[in-house]
Amino acid sequence: MQLITRSVLVFLTICGTVPTFAGNVGFLDAERAVATVKEGQRQLQALEAWSNPRRQELEAMRDRLTELNQQLNSQRTIASAEAISKLESEFVEAQRTFEDAGRAFNRELESKQNEFLAQVASQVGNIASEYAAANGFDAVFVLNAQPLVYVAEGADITDIVIQTYDEKHPVD
Repeated sequence: MQLITRSVLVFLTICGTVPTFAGNVGFLDAERAVATVKEGQRQLQALEAWSNPRRQELEAMRDRLTELNQQLNSQRTIASAEAISKLESEFVEAQRTFEDAGRAFNRELESKQNEFLAQVASQVGNIASEYAAANGFDAVFVLNAQPLVYVAEGADITDIVIQTYDEKHPVD
């Protein structure tokens, strides 16, 4: 989601010119907007459907790793050195496979998340820009992109952007 937030922030920066003195400033919770609009929810469901089988594979690998660890611990005092060495090698190999699969899954998940949500994030940015221009905002910043001490409730345009998005891009 950080990449989506950055993408929307870059998009808003490119689309809008921020004057040196900003009078009317708004804030957009881009992550919440992308996850809340109906099209974003549909894309998140598709991402979940894609990721579930892979997560189950990782869980099976983790279960196998736990099983090997328990077997190794129970055999330490009763098995031969050769058998323990073989179990340790099997455990180390299973652990490496699990860790490699986890890293690969995380990379692939981030890529798929961008693939599934990039267009929604871009459209959220477009709608936020249109709303800001039509309502006299001098600048709109992405919430959570930088630390803020205070944001007035009226400065948060997220709900308006979500509502406008769903009106402009209805989901069948």
